[in-house]
Amino acid sequence: MEQLADHYFPSGNWHMVEGKGGMNNTTMFIDHASRRYVLRRYETHREPDKVRYEHEVLSVLPEVLTGLEIPQPVKDPEGKTICMSGSEMPTGEQSSGRLAALFHYVDGSNPVLATEEQIYRFGQAAGKLSAALAQVQIDLHPVYPPYYRLGQSYPLCSPGRMEAFCANPPEDFAEIADTLYRIGEGLGEQLVRITRLASLPHQLIHGDLNASNMLQSEDGEITAILDFEFVTRDLRAMEPAVCLSDMLSSMEWTEQDELRCTAFLQGYASVITLTEAESVRLPLLILLRRIDVFMHFLSRYFEGIDQADVVIMQAKRLDEGLNWYKKSGPLLKAVSRRIFGYDV
Repeated sequence: MEQLADHYFPSGNWHMVEGKGGMNNTTMFIDHASRRYVLRRYETHREPDKVRYEHEVLSVLPEVLTGLEIPQPVKDPEGKTICMSGSEMPTGEQSSGRLAALFHYVDGSNPVLATEEQIYRFGQAAGKLSAALAQVQIDLHPVYPPYYRLGQSYPLCSPGRMEAFCANPPEDFAEIADTLYRIGEGLGEQLVRITRLASLPHQLIHGDLNASNMLQSEDGEITAILDFEFVTRDLRAMEPAVCLSDMLSSMEWTEQDELRCTAFLQGYASVITLTEAESVRLPLLILLRRIDVFMHFLSRYFEGIDQADVVIMQAKRLDEGLNWYKKSGPLLKAVSRRIFGYDV
């Protein structure tokens, strides 16, 4: 990371502070000339087109988004916003070949989504971002496929292979054989429903909105949206579905679930009105998010990247998700219909 800092600030006089990274990237803060920057190194891929698409969206979005800050890429001395560690730079770093980018620092703290007011603000911010992203037009083709194109995203998890895996799992999965059997029994019907989602309205979506990707001011107002790494063209309703997926319990529908969903959707609906077809499919889209996560880690297992214990954990969560969809999906659908004005 030091060599990357030298690349962006060849004059030196910079100071590096460790930042909060995640599973997908390594983050460092860099102080230089009385300003702070965020240096991100992408750890999960080496595809410049993915980062280029993200940066192109970030360059256009401020023209239509008001009231929310977003990351702004910084150009290096060569006028580029993407660099490759170890490429045209001194070698010797273990991370050689990783993509990296520098952004202007955005001040604030991650919100705590505990109260209904905080969750309402979250929904409102998601709606504002969605309304702005709907207006963004760029020439580049999205690199990430929509969530519902599972076969394109996870070619190793073909329907036949998924069925065989769930029916006859390897020995490492003996402890959850019953769980996998239930998943295999319930997944086929839902995958058919998912293929029919393509007729719903499409636009650009952030795709990973949660508290860790937002910042708030001292008075609790959400002021910034971060981490557009997975921005792509997808179903408009997938944005609120991803948000709801992270805040709902995986088991029985509770009073707390209803309050949280109501607060979020009221905030979102203050900006965006989903169609009736979108509003009633939010439960299926939430399930799609959980299927996507399971297939992501199962693919990594097939590739030899992750161990069985990671897939076991995700299989249990998907099993809970399928149960939630069956029992609680109709309750969320009723809340959604009411909030968007289709409960007649």
